[in-house]
Amino acid sequence: MAAGLGVVLMAGTVWAANTVAQNVFVGSQPESVLPASSIVFAELDLQPDGGQLAAYAQFVDRLPESMRSEIDPEADPAKEIVESLLESSGVEGMTYEEDFEPWLGRNFGVAMWQPDNEDAAVDDSGAAVALAIEAEDEDAARQALADLQSQSEDPGETVFDVRDDFAILTPNSAALSDLEAQVDSSGTMEDNDTYVQDMESLGSGNLASAWMDLGRMVSLAAQSAESDPYGGGLDQYGGIQQPDPLAALEQYEDVTGRLAMGLRIEPEFVELRGDTFDVSVDGVSTADYELPEPGLHLMGDLPDDTVFGFSGAGIADMVGQAYEDNPDQFADLDGLMADLGLTMPDGLTSLLGERTALGVTDLGGSLDQFFGGSTSAPSLQYRADGADSAAVEDAIARMYAGSYTSPPGVSTEGSVTVATSGTTGTGRLGDDPVFNQTMAGTADAHMGMYLDLRPFAESAEEEAPEQWGAVGATITFDAERVSMIARWAPNGG
Repeated sequence: MAAGLGVVLMAGTVWAANTVAQNVFVGSQPESVLPASSIVFAELDLQPDGGQLAAYAQFVDRLPESMRSEIDPEADPAKEIVESLLESSGVEGMTYEEDFEPWLGRNFGVAMWQPDNEDAAVDDSGAAVALAIEAEDEDAARQALADLQSQSEDPGETVFDVRDDFAILTPNSAALSDLEAQVDSSGTMEDNDTYVQDMESLGSGNLASAWMDLGRMVSLAAQSAESDPYGGGLDQYGGIQQPDPLAALEQYEDVTGRLAMGLRIEPEFVELRGDTFDVSVDGVSTADYELPEPGLHLMGDLPDDTVFGFSGAGIADMVGQAYEDNPDQFADLDGLMADLGLTMPDGLTSLLGERTALGVTDLGGSLDQFFGGSTSAPSLQYRADGADSAAVEDAIARMYAGSYTSPPGVSTEGSVTVATSGTTGTGRLGDDPVFNQTMAGTADAHMGMYLDLRPFAESAEEEAPEQWGAVGATITFDAERVSMIARWAPNGG
């Protein structure tokens, strides 16, 4: 069941990230007009306050010059979207400046819910969807949308209503009627106390955000699979012709909890954060586990030329607890540990210790050679605080038995076992300003990842590769939630 908990968290995160990236940027609805019964709600806010505007300006100054030169600070972000839609739809006689700019606001949103009227559904999942666009001039919005509808081959494909300062669009009239009925009976998302509390916990200042009820989302995925067992389920929400990450959830009978995500821009980085709340899979949640003390400081001790780094706190302990609950789910890991002369779960602690870090410093050639499979062995360093150095050395010897490649050398630094292979830097990654900028405020996470983009930019022959900075990601656990952060910190300007 612990594995099931991980599948739900990862599948929900992938799906919601796809939703924000592919759907929210063509429109979104504020909380005041779509139903509180929504299973998924996403919002795009292009009206930042003064503090946000200052952060955006500082972040733009840090972008690589090759990107910064392509940004027009005076450009209207809605114009390109509208003009693209008009062109792809074959609409004639309408322009952004005359028909949309006079009324189009800067707040957008999209919602999906389970309708009472099955005719409102957009596909076999049974879900209904609606898009809300802020309308600063309701009469002008009605006229523009009516003109659009008149040029449609099937006017019934897009139905709209303009009220309460928003234009609300649905794929059919049944969906619009059901939306109104849902709002009348349960209110809007701003009346949904659970949603409001989750988003407050996520934090304000988000450029885009998304929220999902995982339990009801899993039910929709199962319903979609039953109606089309060979199809992609809800793939139209996850992206065209992409595998549906929620399909992996169909095997679980009882899933509860919510997922909230927010995209925000700070002066030094752009960050995507996702928090899960009260997630339980078939009765198992993070509250059932004794969580280890967080801390990623071991990553900072990796070599200063680390290209890719990973660090984790208490990984062996958490995997060990899950193993004791259901050892049958870890048959492959059992086999791997046996090959290394160890047994679960204690053998994993012998290898990983209380805190673990791995840094790759050299891919063994150019990136093209690496991805083409024509490189030598990469250079790396492994660090494990509290590991059994003898067990690590023996495991490495078994792994390299019969190999023509020299095995990593094993040493100790106090309580830390260090295994090094190839050529690594002599300084600390934690002394690199780019690393500190990327991983700022993440020291209390349980798992972290760091990827230096400068070597990749250099391989791509960017004019100033040092300006691309790095990306980082972390995961933090507590009894009620799992928090995930991914950020890019460019180093231009």
